[in-house]
Amino acid sequence: MNRRKFVVGAATASAALAGLTPFGMAQTVLRPLPILPMTDLIKGFESRISLNLSASTHDFGNGVNSNTFGINNSYLGPVLKVRQGQTLPFEVLNEIGEVSTLHWHGLHVPGDVDGGPHQQIEPGAIWSPDVPISQKASMNWFHSHAHGKTAQQVYKGLAGVLLIEDDESLSADLPKTYGVDDFTLVLQDKTFDKSGSLNYTLTETVLDDGFLGETLVVNGAIAPTLQVVQTGLVRLRILNACNANFLNLSMATGPLNIIASDGGFLASTVQTDILTMAPGERYEILVDMRRVDINQLLVSYELPEIDGIGGYLREFNTRGFSSLIAKLWNEGDLEIAALTLKRQDEPGFNASMPENLANLSAPDKTEASVTRSFELNQYTGADLEALAAAGDNYCGNGSAMAINGKSMDMDRIDENVRKGDTEIWRISVDDWRHPFHIHGCSFRILTQEGKQPPAYAQGWKDMVHVDGEVWSEVLVRFDCEALKDAPYMYHCHILEHEDCGMMGQFTVA
Repeated sequence: MNRRKFVVGAATASAALAGLTPFGMAQTVLRPLPILPMTDLIKGFESRISLNLSASTHDFGNGVNSNTFGINNSYLGPVLKVRQGQTLPFEVLNEIGEVSTLHWHGLHVPGDVDGGPHQQIEPGAIWSPDVPISQKASMNWFHSHAHGKTAQQVYKGLAGVLLIEDDESLSADLPKTYGVDDFTLVLQDKTFDKSGSLNYTLTETVLDDGFLGETLVVNGAIAPTLQVVQTGLVRLRILNACNANFLNLSMATGPLNIIASDGGFLASTVQTDILTMAPGERYEILVDMRRVDINQLLVSYELPEIDGIGGYLREFNTRGFSSLIAKLWNEGDLEIAALTLKRQDEPGFNASMPENLANLSAPDKTEASVTRSFELNQYTGADLEALAAAGDNYCGNGSAMAINGKSMDMDRIDENVRKGDTEIWRISVDDWRHPFHIHGCSFRILTQEGKQPPAYAQGWKDMVHVDGEVWSEVLVRFDCEALKDAPYMYHCHILEHEDCGMMGQFTVA
């Protein structure tokens, strides 16, 4: 597919678009980066840890209060900072008015506290899991995983970040002062209707492609955003929390310095010009603000299909510059300066770019005792248009898509894994690029889309990209138990596809 890109920087957005839109989506002053609230649990806790799922309203920065969900917040959840070796006694209260769950994405925990669709929380009910933290330092997240309802609930805000620290990470010569030189970024794409309210509407195209939004949002604020920082190294911990959009990240000045992926630190800092992040992936980067006064994190994302000049004129008058540019360019990708870092004349974290981070040996596929194959089936002959029309923004009974020819069935176990075994999982798909996630573990990527993975994806991962009939292969060991009444999931992490049945279940015993 031929793609055209349009780069939006602070000056470009202001000069071209200021005064043209009614909701403040183009402004002469960049929005301050929202700092997500931090709950630091490293030093302990005196009672159960409350996480309240609630319905609320939230202003994304356009002056309009949208109906949202939040976790201890009007939109999104807190950043939980925890330590390896702790057991976290959560108390999750569901006040959103419909069934939900809370899945600990990336955590190596038993199936009965994983928070998948089998641990559903009824409206008004409380779920009280004791969640052990066994793995090394890493960036993880938690989000709704209600079967058939995950996409809409995550889109409306049921997601938060969980940072694990360990002895090595706490003593490492890295920025770690939250909100000063250490920032968590939750990247999402959204669509706003003509009144400026958050919109999520299923169509045949949305079910087919997954939801693609026109406007980039950072920590719940419409981009571009601004953060003033000290002179020194700055750490960005980044989550792609989009429903379906793959994001391409770069820096306006210099390469990306990547230090960690889903499952923790890389062996050493990896420099690259472009970082591709699938929905659900996490990466950490360092930005050296000793050499430049201003630097920008550029994010490129795919735009939804557009409906001609009438749509362009409507969006020009109602939604803001992201939609305006989408209509002007009519197809392809939009690239925007999601975050501008501006240096102030104050000394900050002064250290060298790290050369040694983690002791990572090369994955040894001879350790595998079993090889399993999975084909993601997007085109099963289901009438997606009828399903979208009848689904009330949910994907019905989850039978429109499949893995290995079988749609998700809560009463069927698809695979049985022996605890402690190492296996090779080979994944392909009958169509374009998909992200694939396995619960309860981290893995090493052997091949991604038929090739060696990029250097930044050669550490510990729980997400792998899959494209076409070329296999992606991962080497995975299963060390936590998941019995048939509380199995793990494996699934496409395009949330609409997951809801539509592109998911399976497995036990570990």
